Amino acid sequence: MGLLRVSLEQSMSSTILTGKRAAAFAKADGQWIYALFERGYESNVYPHQDNWSAVAFGSYADVMRRIFGRATSCEGGSLRSKAGSIKPENYIASWQRELARPFMLADRPIELSLSQSFYATVPETQFADVRASLVRAGFEARAEELAAGNLNVFLHADIELLLSIFGNDGPLSVWRILKEYDSGTVQIDVPVPRALKAAMDRMPEVRCHAIDDENRLVAIGSAPWRHAGWQYNAVGSFVTEVAYPIEMETPGFAKKAIPAFRDAMRGATSLPAATRITVTRAPEGEDEWRIRRADELAQRLGIVSDGEGAPTTYSFAFGDLC
Repeated sequence: MGLLRVSLEQSMSSTILTGKRAAAFAKADGQWIYALFERGYESNVYPHQDNWSAVAFGSYADVMRRIFGRATSCEGGSLRSKAGSIKPENYIASWQRELARPFMLADRPIELSLSQSFYATVPETQFADVRASLVRAGFEARAEELAAGNLNVFLHADIELLLSIFGNDGPLSVWRILKEYDSGTVQIDVPVPRALKAAMDRMPEVRCHAIDDENRLVAIGSAPWRHAGWQYNAVGSFVTEVAYPIEMETPGFAKKAIPAFRDAMRGATSLPAATRITVTRAPEGEDEWRIRRADELAQRLGIVSDGEGAPTTYSFAFGDLC
């Protein structure tokens, strides 16, 4: 099994990160808007050629949400550096340093045009979603201009319109309108939240049991127990669902909390054999394949005969699975 796992990992593609750059400008109300760019290449595409791409666009909270989301790929190994693996907490910290001293994102005109091209600023196939986003943001008249073919805007003056399309909640990715060279060459100092010494006071209680070598059963704070998947999945979920919202309220939390949670996953004790597991065969709206799995499990445990459906509800001890 170990050899098979190594073989599969080696055949998987990873994005190799070779550079990061943040750019920013201040809106009229003083809020800073960021554009983040990463340079890299795919490990299984030859020859290896670095390319820049815009990966996030919006306020500090917006781009940090995207950073935390990308950090989960570090834990699973699909986002690495040339030197090897990257820990999510280090990836996040390195971006926080970039955000504190970004390059100036200068104003410039941007032409939004409908096209069938894959690289179009607005692909025709996605215009319906773009139009809906513009209308929700209060730009119905501008949506009609775009529907006619072209919409000319400015990066600074029309930032809310652009964010409705290319921001975190928009239907299109920001690489369609921003390139790395838009960040210019002048760096500026931007105030970012400072890490708090007492950040780990916000760390919720983490309870964890090992189902097998990789799978983990986890309960965080007052939340119920749940199967969190393999260790890297469990850590990834913690990064986005727990670490991100607390980091936004208590800066410095992620740097210490993520490795602490990882250690808890690695040190998990085996699920006690006497643990009772209750299965509800077919909750409302459940997928058919899950119902079939509940039937198969009941058959293997000897609760019903081969080919029979499981009871509406049944239970067993975890040790029975062994």
